[in-house]
Amino acid sequence: MPSVRTEGRIEAHMPAVAIILGHPDVQVACQIRDISKSGMCIGVEQAIPMDKIVRVEWSDHFLVGRVQRQTAEEAGFAIGLELLNCSQWKEPLASALAESLVAVFR
Repeated sequence: MPSVRTEGRIEAHMPAVAIILGHPDVQVACQIRDISKSGMCIGVEQAIPMDKIVRVEWSDHFLVGRVQRQTAEEAGFAIGLELLNCSQWKEPLASALAESLVAVFR
């Protein structure tokens, strides 16, 4: 199946915490795989239901997103999150994202 991605992605491969918002909230370890201007892909051990709202926290940053995609893998699941809100990303992440997106739209 051909990729339908239209945005540049920045490979991240960094550990983080995913908080699945609900009553009660559920916190799980995750791995940020990539980041784009409209979302993020994380790796987790168990599936997260579609349309759930997830807050991903790493370093002094956060992203709140809605689960748009999940793919079963050998060692867990890849979860695609649509950006709803995020912290103001500081250097070097902000520069890397900006440079990557500029290259895509040239």
